[in-house]
Amino acid sequence: MDNKSNFRRSLVPTDDSPDSIWYSKRFLVAVVMFLCYVNSSMQINNMNIAVVEMTSNKTITVAGNETIVRVAEFQWDTVTIGTVSSILWYGGLFAFTAGFFVDKFGGSGTCVISMMICGVLTILLPVILKNDYFGFLMCRFITGFFLNLFYASTSEVYSRWYPKKERSTLIAIGCNGANFGTAIAFPLFGFIAAEWGWQMVFYVSGAISIIISLLCLIIVRNTPSQDGLITEAELSYILEETDDASRNKMHHPYKIILSSGPVYAVCFGKFTLLWLTIILSACLPLYVKDLTGRETGEIGLISSIPTIAQIFMIPIAGLLLDRWKNTTSIKLTLMHKITVGIAYLASSLLFGIVVLASDFTTSMIIFVFIQIIASIVSVVIEPIIVGLSPSDSSVVSGLSKFLGCTAVIISRTCVGFLTINHSLLEWNNCFLLTIGVLIFGTVIFIVLGSSEAQPWSSVSSDQERARLVKIKYRRRKSSTNSF
Repeated sequence: MDNKSNFRRSLVPTDDSPDSIWYSKRFLVAVVMFLCYVNSSMQINNMNIAVVEMTSNKTITVAGNETIVRVAEFQWDTVTIGTVSSILWYGGLFAFTAGFFVDKFGGSGTCVISMMICGVLTILLPVILKNDYFGFLMCRFITGFFLNLFYASTSEVYSRWYPKKERSTLIAIGCNGANFGTAIAFPLFGFIAAEWGWQMVFYVSGAISIIISLLCLIIVRNTPSQDGLITEAELSYILEETDDASRNKMHHPYKIILSSGPVYAVCFGKFTLLWLTIILSACLPLYVKDLTGRETGEIGLISSIPTIAQIFMIPIAGLLLDRWKNTTSIKLTLMHKITVGIAYLASSLLFGIVVLASDFTTSMIIFVFIQIIASIVSVVIEPIIVGLSPSDSSVVSGLSKFLGCTAVIISRTCVGFLTINHSLLEWNNCFLLTIGVLIFGTVIFIVLGSSEAQPWSSVSSDQERARLVKIKYRRRKSSTNSF
């Protein structure tokens, strides 16, 4: 009963409730993070939409009944398209350096720098592409590095600003911006590309990135203590409910982190989630084009349907998970394993139905349900990254983004090689491969996963952390031998 009242107190504003979410600075921080995620999604999907216009031949009706065919500006095959679309994620392979940037600039500072650089480079893309193809690839590579650096740095913001009791809800609000951005990007950029050309897609998305980076600079501070507008009551509440929110810069125990089973579990959980996301968002415009042959604007609108459904589910999932966590005696690790296991296995079953049905309309309906299921997983993974070690969340997040980028690269490359003839059978092979990835990710997460703070998470000395891990291992081993 106490847990229920505490949960309601954190959600419903009252006169004696300085820690209510909806009228707080931390909620405003979550809104800004939402906008940052909207921008990140636009940075990812601008190429996914623009490339359709860049590589499509068009039939144009002129005076009378005469028609002419306008040859595509870029005669790229599916492999080249896959390379152009996935090069962004090769830069993300270096996101494991997030710990260095966060220690130097803070979580908010790293977000601002990342989005500003992404915006400037995106605006320059059309000019660079027309003059130097390899320069264009390098520009996208650098954009990918800073974009994924932003993703990794968000965990630092979460650990500083979001209390444990509300973490799933507040993270869900921010992360939902990625889905909102995708839902906007597909029809918006599809319309812009069709009306004003593919170059304008990059000009618009680049300008948006610069504007949001300035907004983040103005509103979000690295820590609540640095915020001059936060109330004393909310500041005290955040400091009490976060893990050492006033911690100083520290040396991260990279060796221990790289040998941690729970870290690998959450990283492979992220790998599986991003593979699923790429298949259902980034690759969906090509799927719609191959099976329907529609125009760019229509392709963007159709491709956004599954993501629109996910927008409404993510906040609900965050609230339900926080409620479950605060009102049950089930251990958090077991709760998360049940949630992720059921979600991934259900998605595998639905992809199997897509393959058996081999019908476009049926597939799109099922994709909506899979996206809804994936939204539940997304609000589980991010809190685990923070919870394993808040002091090292940027490092763990960077590693998860490294594996996530690997998933994107492999999935986009596989789609490029498996859909050379643009046939339904080839796309079904992509979905069968996705089923295998889902099952693999489920097994790794259930076997190695943990949602509890690790023994090395609360001390600053690498040697001391290693000593605590060894002590815990010895105790566990002696306890096992006693039986």
